[in-house]
Amino acid sequence: MKNSNERRPLIAIWSPLRYVNYGDDLQAIAYGLYLKELGYEVKLFQLDKELSEMYDLPSVDTVDDLCQDVKLCVIAGGALLTPFNFLKRRLNKAASDYEKDFKHLLQASKKYPVKFCAISMGGDGKTRNPSLYYSKSRIKFFSSSAFLDGTVRLEGDIAQMKKFGKNFVYYPDMLFRTKDYFEFEPLPPTQKRRVGLNFKKGKYLDEKLLDGIYEYAKNNDDIEFYFTTTHMEKAGLDYQYVPEKETTNIKIARYTSPKQLLGVLGSMDIFISSMLHVGLTGLTLGTPVLSYRGPGKTKSFLKSIGGDWAILKDNVSFEELKESFFSRSREELYARYDVEAIDAMVEASKYQFDFCRRIAEKYA
Repeated sequence: MKNSNERRPLIAIWSPLRYVNYGDDLQAIAYGLYLKELGYEVKLFQLDKELSEMYDLPSVDTVDDLCQDVKLCVIAGGALLTPFNFLKRRLNKAASDYEKDFKHLLQASKKYPVKFCAISMGGDGKTRNPSLYYSKSRIKFFSSSAFLDGTVRLEGDIAQMKKFGKNFVYYPDMLFRTKDYFEFEPLPPTQKRRVGLNFKKGKYLDEKLLDGIYEYAKNNDDIEFYFTTTHMEKAGLDYQYVPEKETTNIKIARYTSPKQLLGVLGSMDIFISSMLHVGLTGLTLGTPVLSYRGPGKTKSFLKSIGGDWAILKDNVSFEELKESFFSRSREELYARYDVEAIDAMVEASKYQFDFCRRIAEKYA
């Protein structure tokens, strides 16, 4: 047994937390809390100050500060395999900034004697030529000896990691264990049905569908619609749609903390989104989720739990949604998934944490 005065090993946790994004925050905080339970000290990269205080998890602002004095840096999930073609890397600021993250991590891997391990890493399950969709820094970082074999949350991503000479293993997403690490407060009860909405702007949103929602909310009083964001307002990202103002049946639920947004998710009768982690964590709370104009990874996940029926066509109308989904109970809709498959994923996702423990024991 260790002497109580002996300093506990320190582990760094990296994730692109400057975007104060719900999914990234959940993953980084969950691993931080888990490693602290195991007796390690942790420091996270650019965790929001309020969340840092809320969960008692120290945060640093630079990759240099993160990698000093540690032997292991856990990369907390995240969509590290997101493909960006050359033009997008050059012309899209978000894509360019994302590739700079890998440049900074690559530099740190050469400067400090630290190993990096990505756990519950995400892609869309497809295999691509790395040189066409990833920057040189991302390719070099993934291929380096400092980047350890880790885990993915979609089985198809194993083949993608082999492109970098890495042997990753698949376990279901670590956020299936969300209830183990996060408390949440449901919204006050109501006799109305509650529909959660997380829409992207532009081509990702049909104005006719939006008009149908507003018209129904104005002329009827049996459904509340909660327009939800997954980034804190301070991030300055406005690609997600929110109304200009609230009304009796039109509500705005901006992300402020995991506790708050989980409370919203757990209070909905149904939730419509394109975001994987919104849907996944909603399901863990018993809320049925539909994918609207979502990316491949969200569709792949739904198909894996018998949720083909929950993938909406791009031009779905409000009338179709109301008839097929809004008129059915939360319990009836949830039962349409392969519930045994969901339960099996919840159970198997603990292996993401077991993997984290083994890596910490070996390298920290």
